[in-house]
Amino acid sequence: MARVRNLPKSRSTVYLARARQYEQQLTVAVEHRRWEAAGLSAVHLVIASVDALTCAKLGKVWGGEDHAGVVDLLRETGGPGVEPVVRQVSSVLEAKTRVEYGAEPVSSVLASEMAKQAGRVFDFVVRALDGPDSG
Repeated sequence: MARVRNLPKSRSTVYLARARQYEQQLTVAVEHRRWEAAGLSAVHLVIASVDALTCAKLGKVWGGEDHAGVVDLLRETGGPGVEPVVRQVSSVLEAKTRVEYGAEPVSSVLASEMAKQAGRVFDFVVRALDGPDSG
């Protein structure tokens, strides 16, 4: 099975709508101090946000199990300010296994940092998709 899926660029709206739902869930989880839910919502927010951008710009989304290809596709979109976003995405994805499968509870510090990073990624994607060369 191919790790990169080719899609019509118009499908980016599906991924952006999904990202918006995860962003809302992340906000609720943080407000209610549900740190595991916040961490996982941050992961899903990052992935859906990047999928929205790569679909809109490249007509591609990552479909691999390891999510590392998400970063490569994000880089491929180019554009100003993408490298700091790549670092944010990488950081959240590195914490994914610990949050999802770790034997220790997710700390408020880790979940809060993941939430901030995911929020920055989402904001970047929204701005990029609303920009003058957004399609």
